[in-house]
Amino acid sequence: MSEAKLYRPDWSHDEANLAYDNSRAVANVLEITHQWSTDSDALASQWPHQETISYGTHSREHIQLFLPSQVTDTLMIFIHGGYWQMRAKEDFYFLSKPYLSRGIAMAYIGYPLAPEYPLRAIVQSVDHGLRKLQDQYGHLFKHQTLCGWSAGAHLALMSESNAWINQRLLISGIYDLAPLVKTRFFPALQVSEEELLTLSPQHRSIKPNTHLWVGQEELPELQRQSIDYSTVNSPNGTLSIIPNCNHFTVLNMLLIPSRVYPPTTP
Repeated sequence: MSEAKLYRPDWSHDEANLAYDNSRAVANVLEITHQWSTDSDALASQWPHQETISYGTHSREHIQLFLPSQVTDTLMIFIHGGYWQMRAKEDFYFLSKPYLSRGIAMAYIGYPLAPEYPLRAIVQSVDHGLRKLQDQYGHLFKHQTLCGWSAGAHLALMSESNAWINQRLLISGIYDLAPLVKTRFFPALQVSEEELLTLSPQHRSIKPNTHLWVGQEELPELQRQSIDYSTVNSPNGTLSIIPNCNHFTVLNMLLIPSRVYPPTTP
């Protein structure tokens, strides 16, 4: 396989696709994602304290809230990735177990996918979901972390409903849409030339207490996206390059709650 290259405006469609095809870059991606689904199904079928929150008319506009057995004032909100056109919140419930055992609630936001919805409408949908979650349950939580992985990190930053968020964790995100234009993922998003700027978090100021993670074994372009975004927004954003992790195994670090909530915090 050819070596993935860093973005340049005149690169070819093949170069762009190779630079952003995370699944192609990880040989055992199907094994990894199958295990996610298996573990997520097991947790969802066994955990007794769950709430389903509908926030719109689309079948994917639901939030699944997992509550720990004990009373808690801490909530982690997770937004999944998949280039805004694949995967589902149900694939990621496996992340809940270590947090629930520590007394931390977990919420997963589902959202409609492209091409049925253009990216601008997906952003609005997630924003609506976050507001609905806050309206119904926000009074229960003093500490709220908004976490997004891959395209979910982009959506976490694009949301306007964030005054109540204490911390943001952005994992392997896409912060500048321009390099995607020549990829196979871009047409479904229905993004205009003007929206390349307005829908790119790279052009927004980062909020304080924001942390970026990216795997050391990720594609060079994914690493560059995080490094550039962190550099532009220093000192509000901190960047951690996670050793021995690719775009998918970097989520293993999220299974260690102390990496998100050090012992001095809840």
